[in-house]
Amino acid sequence: MAESTDINLPSSHVPQFPDRCVVCDCHSPGSQVRIMTFSIGWWTWSIGCFGKPVFTQAPACRGCAWKLYGMRCVDECLTIIIALAVYWCIWPYFKHLVVAALRKWVFAALALVCLFPKFIVQVFFAMPFAITAKAKSIDYEFASLEYACDFAVLNKDAEWVKINGTLFTE
Repeated sequence: MAESTDINLPSSHVPQFPDRCVVCDCHSPGSQVRIMTFSIGWWTWSIGCFGKPVFTQAPACRGCAWKLYGMRCVDECLTIIIALAVYWCIWPYFKHLVVAALRKWVFAALALVCLFPKFIVQVFFAMPFAITAKAKSIDYEFASLEYACDFAVLNKDAEWVKINGTLFTE
């Protein structure tokens, strides 16, 4: 059971990674994994759209890169499957009970309730590496505390470095 360690950096900062695989911690992996996400904010759920795409490249063994891609794909597919199941199997029982003006919000709340167990599992069994982009910062999420600390030290020249929300100072 591994909770992630989150390192928050300004989005304008180009991150420096230790020369180790972000998945297995192997030294000098010789290849990289490219991760893409979309920036999120308060508008994400309210209007149902995401911000600009954000990319980062991290060192990873070729096999570990594919493993990480596979884990991310399964995670996204599971989210879509749960949302579709809510829409087709649960929503019809609630739809007629909700006034039309609130249906979008009630459906979103119902979907979040159904996704809650998945979110709990993600907290306690974190992916080896992930990113979450916001308007002015990016959270780099590592399952390995040691890797996260080395990453923070390598990026100490950034405008700020926060570890799990606390400002990093050496």
